[in-house]
Amino acid sequence: MTGSVLFERLGYEPHQGQLRFHASDARFKVLIAGARFGKSLAASHDVLRDMLGRETRGWFVGPTLALARPEYDYLVLDARRRLGLAAAREFRSAQGHRGLTLVNGAEVHCLSALQPQGLLGREIDWLVLCEAAHLSRDAYERFLRGRLVSRQGRLVVATTPRGHNWIEELYQRGLKARPAWNSFRYATWDNPRVLPAEIEEARRTLPGPVFDEQFGGAFTGASGRVYPEFEPARHVLACDPPAGAVCLRGIDFGFTRPFACVWLYADHDGRICVFDEYYRAGGTALDHAREILRRDEALAARDILRGTSSADPAARAEREALAQGGVPNQPAENALLPGISRVRQALLPRADGRPGLTVHPRCVNLIREFEGYVYEEIRGAGEPLPVKGNDHALDALRYGVMGLCSRADWRKFGLLW
Repeated sequence: MTGSVLFERLGYEPHQGQLRFHASDARFKVLIAGARFGKSLAASHDVLRDMLGRETRGWFVGPTLALARPEYDYLVLDARRRLGLAAAREFRSAQGHRGLTLVNGAEVHCLSALQPQGLLGREIDWLVLCEAAHLSRDAYERFLRGRLVSRQGRLVVATTPRGHNWIEELYQRGLKARPAWNSFRYATWDNPRVLPAEIEEARRTLPGPVFDEQFGGAFTGASGRVYPEFEPARHVLACDPPAGAVCLRGIDFGFTRPFACVWLYADHDGRICVFDEYYRAGGTALDHAREILRRDEALAARDILRGTSSADPAARAEREALAQGGVPNQPAENALLPGISRVRQALLPRADGRPGLTVHPRCVNLIREFEGYVYEEIRGAGEPLPVKGNDHALDALRYGVMGLCSRADWRKFGLLW
């Protein structure tokens, strides 16, 4: 039974975010979402299809039974009442674990990770981690992951974030185009059934980082994200330059740490599109120049014009070596906090609801850095600064945006900061 036919029989009408999640056939799927997005409902319906076609065994595992119950109850309700499937057996353990076996032999179990040793045992075909951000890494890695091996079972992780913990690492795997992984992140307001007034009330009354996490579906920490405005569902969009566009580059140097170059342009409305990236550790200036020129030649073949390159002003020797390799460049404006402010402003939605800056899905390292870039915790007075180390593509973007600002008539677009 196809997903669309099954959903119609269930009376389930997934909204756009849920549809994108269901459309993915990745073996490992990570769904990060704000409260009331509908992640539990989506996770339950996603694995119900597995139970209908063959004899399978699946687990819903939560940090407590109460947190695993919503997904389990959704599935049982759909299987028994809405699809009319008879249960051959229902069971409950002494620890309160619940389960159901259907007449076709398919099994579903609702389990708690409070005593993870109890999760050792049989092989399974699918695993749903419910409110996974509250589960321990140890429970997953030592007691759960191995259950999927022999049957090449699939994994669904559905949760609202809880700071920068191990779930963020799973989420990042799906952003890096790793085989078999796919990640999704949505805010509460991506569910059209949630009233906007409820969102605004929460925005007014909750601390900013708490709202960003619980409603925005953002990975926030005690020190906060540098770019809380960035939301993949809103800002990651295929956006290639048209013929005649003038494209700029931002360049950040590295050797043991990655060298990063991003390509961007501004459209007729002054909206910034970041459409390509080059990200490599260990290469020489000549290696980098060759790859940049190769991509520039491909753009020129499409009548796309090359503009200036703005590079890290502190790396004079590296800039000169890159220029000798055929990539002329200028020192970028390097004021950190003003540059961050300009990028943040560009990320904001315009009057039509569309953001002023979008990133092509191929820029996987830039997307990853956007979500993991946080301020250091300040002990005492002083201006908080971002934590260094996960910012190479972001520095390149900042240089490129500042270079773009220096050449564009930003007053025309209302973008003069």
